[in-house]
Amino acid sequence: MKIKLLDLDIDLNNEIDLHFLHEKILYIKYLNLRNIESSDIYTKIYRKEVEELWLEKALTGSWHSNSKKVYRYDDDKYENVSEDFTMCWKKTDKDFDKLIINLTSYAGHDGRLTSSLTNVSDKIYNLDTDLLIVNEDPLRFPESLYPSAMVLGCSDKNNTQEKMCNQIREFIKKKYRHVIIYADSKHAGSAVSIAYELSDIVTNVLTTGGQTTYSWEHSPWIKSYMKWHNRPEHLKDQNLIMLDVAMMHLVKCWGFKKLDINNKTLDPYRYLGGYPNIKVDYLYGKYDTDYSGFTDYVKQFDFENLCVTEIDYKISDHQNHNIRPYVDRKILKDFIYNLPDSL
Repeated sequence: MKIKLLDLDIDLNNEIDLHFLHEKILYIKYLNLRNIESSDIYTKIYRKEVEELWLEKALTGSWHSNSKKVYRYDDDKYENVSEDFTMCWKKTDKDFDKLIINLTSYAGHDGRLTSSLTNVSDKIYNLDTDLLIVNEDPLRFPESLYPSAMVLGCSDKNNTQEKMCNQIREFIKKKYRHVIIYADSKHAGSAVSIAYELSDIVTNVLTTGGQTTYSWEHSPWIKSYMKWHNRPEHLKDQNLIMLDVAMMHLVKCWGFKKLDINNKTLDPYRYLGGYPNIKVDYLYGKYDTDYSGFTDYVKQFDFENLCVTEIDYKISDHQNHNIRPYVDRKILKDFIYNLPDSL
């Protein structure tokens, strides 16, 4: 299939085309960041870190130069790192009756290629729960498929959700009152399909707004693109503005379609009614217009074990998608401590 993005004619079955699309997306991100006029210290630090990341790639020709940064962890707080370096367990001598399985989600290269395995909020770590961190190996390639939002597992060793969940099971040594999968953004869908794989132990999913489906047929981003792509001749001069993450979502969903991934993995909310023992709480940002199609998609499913809640929060007028900091601070603790024993 051939598409047009960023004035490039792209064959979705040609990895070279997809490589240069990805590189152009990165270059535009770099230019936009360089042109930001801001004097706040956080923007300056962020811009410096991103420029250093891309300079290192330019000088070495590979993202693998960041392996020392991403393949590290805080051994004062965590232990039992998995062989594929995607999972680790919170150190504690207490006997908790709840377990959080935290699916880490870093936005773009600047997050996933500069963060350690244990770069997790203290708000989560300090809860009276056991904690298992699950990350997708940030150095999986090609970019046309990876990171796969854990649709294709978490590493080359554990390259399916089934294999990944078998490794998760190896960490769990006892029965808990509640096992909660906590996720956000690109994992808003896979958190649910992973819960299905672990349906004998997982009781709850808590996720904040994001990509709730990876289906080529049902993704709102892809539907929007295809409507534009197939527009009538008299609208051929019409432009379509797409987020960079939406472009790569389109590319990866095409890859998943070609791989014939199980529909329950790609489109998990459709199957939630068959898992009444799993309660899913989906929290979305009131001002998050970029991902609103995914929220509308979830709202169509009228299942007793699905709760969709609007959160009145945004970081700034330019950052209205990420409500996770607010949820970590204001919602997570009460949610975890007040879980009922049954739906």
